Amino acid sequence: MRIFLPILALVVLCFVIQGCNSPGCYSPENDFVKTDSLFLGFFIGMPQKDFFDHCTELNSQKMITQGPGGSTSVEHKIKGSFDGDVSMRFYPTFIDKKIYEMPVTYTYESWAPWNKEFSAMALFPKILETYKSIYGDDFKVINHPYQGKVYYKMDGKRRINLF
Repeated sequence: MRIFLPILALVVLCFVIQGCNSPGCYSPENDFVKTDSLFLGFFIGMPQKDFFDHCTELNSQKMITQGPGGSTSVEHKIKGSFDGDVSMRFYPTFIDKKIYEMPVTYTYESWAPWNKEFSAMALFPKILETYKSIYGDDFKVINHPYQGKVYYKMDGKRRINLF
């Protein structure tokens, strides 16, 4: 019995002092590094200066341009992924000079009231499938009083809302 208690205490101590890389210490909070990415190399928490520097680099590669609305809109053209060319427009909200959120809108470039095949209702399911293939298939649905069905996913410090 005398030897049993010290050995038991040592075993318990070994379980308590696990390294944070061990599977027993895993928690979603440890996954923040993996869940801060957004798209095109942007990420939650990106410093404002880095955002503008990255935009300058993407612009020089002809991946993005200044969108409509002056200096508060970035536009990325998506060609060949959907039934028609799509404009992806975004601009972050900065808090403490870091990206806090990144609202994005998608529109068919050929949209017009008489082109029902290029409406938002036609584009939304395709955008949802694209997001599921990139960020995972486990989006949940809630009914919003103004937006209708909202598909959302939360992982780490990133929350994605699609409506």
